[in-house]
Amino acid sequence: LLGGLSLVNAEPKTESWFAFQIDEQTFGIYDTFEAEEGRQAHLKGEVAKALLANAGDLLEGFDSSRDIKTVDVQASNHKVGNQNNGLLVIMKAKEGKTSAVEDFLQAGQSLVSSEPATLSWYAIKINEETYAIFDTFADDAGRDAHLTGKVAAALMENAPLILEGFDASAIQKINILASK
Repeated sequence: LLGGLSLVNAEPKTESWFAFQIDEQTFGIYDTFEAEEGRQAHLKGEVAKALLANAGDLLEGFDSSRDIKTVDVQASNHKVGNQNNGLLVIMKAKEGKTSAVEDFLQAGQSLVSSEPATLSWYAIKINEETYAIFDTFADDAGRDAHLTGKVAAALMENAPLILEGFDASAIQKINILASK
């Protein structure tokens, strides 16, 4: 993943790219593009080729058709800064509540903009009922401030109404290994 940063830095249409670690054996990549053309160029580019060439040796059970997912960014806020820590929250909308989840995520964008220590915040639609929030911080203090801030409070208040089986354990702390 660290070697992938130089490859992705050569991709002008890849707006942002994050390599992260969830636990001892679980890693991920999250990247954004202004247009579909950029996403397709990335998926056919050198970093994707390197991932696919090394996946068999490095990743258990990796299947690119299952494990590389295209998602839609519902809302975002991105500031410049050294991004070392993050949060990943995966949420499932209750039946009939997808619009309410999307409205909540749109409202979250304005709340997070007043958090100077939240460097990136992305609200993502993974599929028809699954959403995620991916955000980054320079340090633990920034991440902790976010976890006690307005967005987190609003999430915990609204979760019982719009999210299926959500509790605080869904908020995963992650380490950002490299970012563009």
